[in-house]
Amino acid sequence: MNLFGELRELLAGDISFKIASITGEKEEKVKVAIDGLIPTLVGGLMKRVSNEAGATTLMNVIQRGKHDGSINERLQDYLRDKESFTPLFEQGSALVSQVLPDKKSAIAALISQFASIRNSSATSIMAVVAPIVVGKLGKLVVSQGLDKIHLANYLLDQKVHLIDETPESLQPKMIDTLGIAVFMSQEIKPIQFAPAAPIKSNAVNNTVVTKPEKESKMTYSNKNYESESSGGLGSIPKWFLPSVLIVAVIAGLGYFAFTYDWKSLNTSSDSMVDSSEMEEVTGAIIDTTSLAKDSSTAKLDTTALKAEEKTIAVNLPNGQKIDLTNGSFTYNFARYLADSSATVNRVFTFDNIGFEGNTGALTAGSDKTVIDLAKIMSAYPKSQIKLTAYIDNMGDSLQSKRLGSRRAAAIRNILIGNGINAIRIDFMGIVLRNASNKGVELKVVKK
Repeated sequence: MNLFGELRELLAGDISFKIASITGEKEEKVKVAIDGLIPTLVGGLMKRVSNEAGATTLMNVIQRGKHDGSINERLQDYLRDKESFTPLFEQGSALVSQVLPDKKSAIAALISQFASIRNSSATSIMAVVAPIVVGKLGKLVVSQGLDKIHLANYLLDQKVHLIDETPESLQPKMIDTLGIAVFMSQEIKPIQFAPAAPIKSNAVNNTVVTKPEKESKMTYSNKNYESESSGGLGSIPKWFLPSVLIVAVIAGLGYFAFTYDWKSLNTSSDSMVDSSEMEEVTGAIIDTTSLAKDSSTAKLDTTALKAEEKTIAVNLPNGQKIDLTNGSFTYNFARYLADSSATVNRVFTFDNIGFEGNTGALTAGSDKTVIDLAKIMSAYPKSQIKLTAYIDNMGDSLQSKRLGSRRAAAIRNILIGNGINAIRIDFMGIVLRNASNKGVELKVVKK
């Protein structure tokens, strides 16, 4: 279920026109603001419910505020004029303060800039959108009997749609405003909050039931070893059997020495010919591929040589040292930043990086390249970059472009997770007819 599409339907029609009449903004700008507020508010709630305290807060707000979706039936009445709008504005503003208390002002400023409207107008539109979002969640709680765990997992399931449903120009700033860069890079897993600790009883007469222990007993054998050794073979002296065995071994060795053809030792060594010598005399070609080799040693030496040939220790200006492959993307990028005479707008193409099918998920091992990039950027704190992921047109140019944005965002999120400030990284996706030749590029905006 795509929550974003359903919310847009609830806010379609003449809603934007009526909000524009109340706020004094143009209808087109109000529509832009609504398109930005839906993913921003949902994204903020996603992060909020990723821990038990946040999920509990949202559930309490829904239940105590009786947010069951009935707001949709009264929305037209609230939007008749400014006087009718006042109760909705007050309720909506209070609601945002409850569910996203530390993000209210930041979201208003974000939407104000994104839609080119006044900050007060952004706050008013947010007061309309927030009750619709929470009311939709409340309706699911009532109709499907969701508890806080299932509500949280429902919201977290929408994470796969968040980037696609967010306008491209809003994505970087929304991620920064909500502080969800690391959250977005993490794998989506169903959450299960830990059960509450059992309450300890103060009662004195607690009965402790213990498992009865088996009594340990030592048992003794009734076997008469003395009587057993006194009969049968016991009458034979103990030294007799070993003596017979030694005599038999000596006799066998003597027979072997007497009958073996000792001359064969000398002739065999003379008759052995090296493979190269046989090739020279007979002209035959000896296949040596079947000969046994110490494969473990050979493999170890080869790996060591390759590592010695390709890996170079690069000293960074922050005192760190990093091993990079000679000629690789990260090696060239590090050398470029170290060159004070090099100009900006230089473009580098990522190598050793891939994605799982038509998704934004990096393949195993690809994150090493991005982590090395983060180490280099940490050593050059003034550097700023733009990531561009090129995608083949898969029939739907919009979906293809969104896939490119997701891939660039995935790299950006790893960089942020490794300490790079988000404002230093811009990203976008571009659709080309033959994008496989370009992959992902990095453009240096500032050194």
